Amino acid sequence: MLPCLRQGTICAMKTVVGLVVGTVVAPAAAVVTYLHGLWVSHLLDLRATSEYCAAKPLASTATSADWLPLRHLCHYADGTTTDLVPAYVNPTVFLCLGITVMSTALALRSRSRAAGPGRRGGPRRPGEASVSGRSR
Repeated sequence: MLPCLRQGTICAMKTVVGLVVGTVVAPAAAVVTYLHGLWVSHLLDLRATSEYCAAKPLASTATSADWLPLRHLCHYADGTTTDLVPAYVNPTVFLCLGITVMSTALALRSRSRAAGPGRRGGPRRPGEASVSGRSR
């Protein structure tokens, strides 16, 4: 692997790729996975409940749903339930959201470090103390 120079092109490319993956691709994957879960679980389906919960006789309250975490349960007369949302949907959504938060935090940290001490509020005057109390 090539060494990462402080101001080099390789470092800039790694930072840009990480920023794009973390702040664009990961949230997009979370949204797509969530929408897939909505579609597959028949949560927005207008058909009768007995059509997609047809395994057993239904209870009086046939279904229950939660939006976060995504869950759509069929309640049967014998007391059992079946979740219509695939098991991979919620972990994938939360993993992608976690990657988004971590990438954004690391990008902000990287940006503030690249600016250097004292540069967040603009250029310092000669002889002015920095954030750590030392002068340049």
